[in-house]
Amino acid sequence: MKFKKIICILTAAVIALVCLPVASFAEDTVGADYVDGEVIFEYTAPSSGGARRANSNFKSRLSALGVTQTREVNTYEDSTLFTTSSVTSRTVTYVAKISGDVEKTCRELEKIDGVNYAEPNYLFETCGYTTPKELTTPSSKYVNYERWYLDTVMNIPDAWEKYQTCGEGVTVAVIDNGFYVDATDFPTNLWDDGSGNHGWNTANDSADISPVYMNGTALYNSAHGSNVAGIIGMASNGSNFVGAAFGAELMLIRVANGDATKDKDKDGNDIYLTTITSDAVAAGINYAKQHNADIISMSLGISSAYPNVIRNAVNSAYNAGTVIIASAGNYAWGSKTGLSYPAAASNVIGVMASDQTNTSMLTDFSNYDEDDGKYYDIAAPGVKIVGCGIKKGSFSVMSGTSQAAPLVASCAALYLSVYPDSSVDDVYNAIKNSSTKTAVSNSTVVTDKTYKYKILDSVEMLDYGEVKPEIVFDLSTTVMSDSKRGYIYGLDEGYADIASYVTVTEGTGSAEFVPTVLGNGTGSVLNIYTIRGALYKSYTIILFGDVNGDCKINGEDSVIVSCIENGMGEYADCVKFAADTDFDDAVGQSDIDQINSYAIGLGSVSQIR
Repeated sequence: MKFKKIICILTAAVIALVCLPVASFAEDTVGADYVDGEVIFEYTAPSSGGARRANSNFKSRLSALGVTQTREVNTYEDSTLFTTSSVTSRTVTYVAKISGDVEKTCRELEKIDGVNYAEPNYLFETCGYTTPKELTTPSSKYVNYERWYLDTVMNIPDAWEKYQTCGEGVTVAVIDNGFYVDATDFPTNLWDDGSGNHGWNTANDSADISPVYMNGTALYNSAHGSNVAGIIGMASNGSNFVGAAFGAELMLIRVANGDATKDKDKDGNDIYLTTITSDAVAAGINYAKQHNADIISMSLGISSAYPNVIRNAVNSAYNAGTVIIASAGNYAWGSKTGLSYPAAASNVIGVMASDQTNTSMLTDFSNYDEDDGKYYDIAAPGVKIVGCGIKKGSFSVMSGTSQAAPLVASCAALYLSVYPDSSVDDVYNAIKNSSTKTAVSNSTVVTDKTYKYKILDSVEMLDYGEVKPEIVFDLSTTVMSDSKRGYIYGLDEGYADIASYVTVTEGTGSAEFVPTVLGNGTGSVLNIYTIRGALYKSYTIILFGDVNGDCKINGEDSVIVSCIENGMGEYADCVKFAADTDFDDAVGQSDIDQINSYAIGLGSVSQIR
């Protein structure tokens, strides 16, 4: 397979971008590779008024442009659209084999009625920054390799414990270059299409989802797909590593074909890059959507181009309710230099990579956002992340935004497991807004300014999704609340039921009243719980003058107030607060005198603070 590139030249002297002529299909196409001899176009056939003649004419024009073969992107079925019997209007995306120049053919196709767009078949690349290192039977595996990012940075084991979920009931589609399902501890919770297939190969329309092989051997960096799948779902058997959402089902979608090109990694080692085309990626997204995946995780992208075929597939999946997460890329580009798609799209969560040595800083390879989160949304650990390999008994360790993205996808799976009725935007808002942990841009990459990004914390994300109970105070009574102190006051002396004063709206949570050992008085507690049963808020009841908590005002209270005034013994804040009957923020003789007057029945205490 031959490749070509849309070339752009950056003239530093005038700081201007000068590009060779390209067709209208290209958006921000700095350095975007594509397949020579293929174009992708979308065509809407007319439904009436000469539809047969129009389709026949269109077929002739395709032949005149050197189009030799077409197939549908979504189904890979032979096209029947251009037969003279076709009279039904529908919009279909095609990959066309051509004999002429790609860019010229795209320009000519876009001049034809019914063609919505025409563009090259762009090439995607996986976003793993380093060639995988194979681990074999390391000691203290979790402690040495996973704890720093699963525990310390992302709080994932705490999320498992607090919310009692590991992603159960959620399907995550992993779109990548192939999967060695016989790897040690490869995810066991695999999605099944009912015919024994755990996914699909959209590069050649087959059930073969195995890594790309050359001369009978899996290519070394074919471990990329297995690494990513393992990050999410490595089986938890207590002896090795563990995936961040090992309870979720994985749908495995291979988008790499059998071709490979030789290249060098950053250390000069030979690597073989598998070929991933935009039509295969779009078909993979469509496959995941059509088979009801809850989440799509894509550790791949294309630099500075957003092919229409990908854009349409992403929009369709998002509109269908699918969470889409993609890696931001590993060129150390700011968003003003170049963007990586689909991560930079507004309806995709773009994931940057944070470092291991300094966990509060992005890596020196991660792309980053210079536009206040307009393009990339969140950071997650992306250095030496453990996943499955392509050998039995081995695991792979890789670095890159490829590894950060599946960690975020895992958190999304935990979220949907806890909140299954959430919308896509609910998940996106939780990812973008929940965390208090931050990372700054890498100081060796960005030297003139510091940008700050959120690092995803799984517990904070799940806490963010909790429905907040709606607490209602009965306005017809004197009841009031002090949120800062956590007090409720203004209840009547001798009250029997707290629900007469304070309630929780049905469907938002529940309340539990815990009286003191002496009754419903000062020191009683009203606990507010979420729908899930987690404690949301706790209020302490204050009855001014009722210092001993028996819901009465008498001589016993007078004795305690006297003791408080004279510093005899330690008393809870709520008791001191109840003893301050004249509201001067101090307990003294006037409070004793007032309590004494109540004790002999000369009056009643005002409950309004």
